[in-house]
Amino acid sequence: MAFAIVHFTVGFVSILALLWLLPITRYRLTGAFLGGIWALVPDASKILEGSRGEAVETIHDGSLADLFFFHGTLDEPLFRALNIELTFLALGALGITFLLYDWRYGRHTPVVKQFGSATDPPPTESD
Repeated sequence: MAFAIVHFTVGFVSILALLWLLPITRYRLTGAFLGGIWALVPDASKILEGSRGEAVETIHDGSLADLFFFHGTLDEPLFRALNIELTFLALGALGITFLLYDWRYGRHTPVVKQFGSATDPPPTESD
């Protein structure tokens, strides 16, 4: 099984890349976060008990697991053997994604003045 951070990062980066292409103006990071959570759903069987845990375990072990951002594929023995490498790769991809996101959307951030607002009148000598 791949580490949870790998599953989360694959879901997060995938959704953020998709939302980058859509003309959505708000909540891109929220959508990406929910994509990361969606990628972790098949591992919920480890914290759920009873019939709910068994139902989620069935999803984890079946072919539906890849609907959760390739969760089943990432849990294959080939990828399990590369857990450390996948973790570094996933965190590197996450970092690059944040840098690209900031480059694309960060330059539209308004400048905040330390005192007052942009609509305040200029200070006079009596101030």
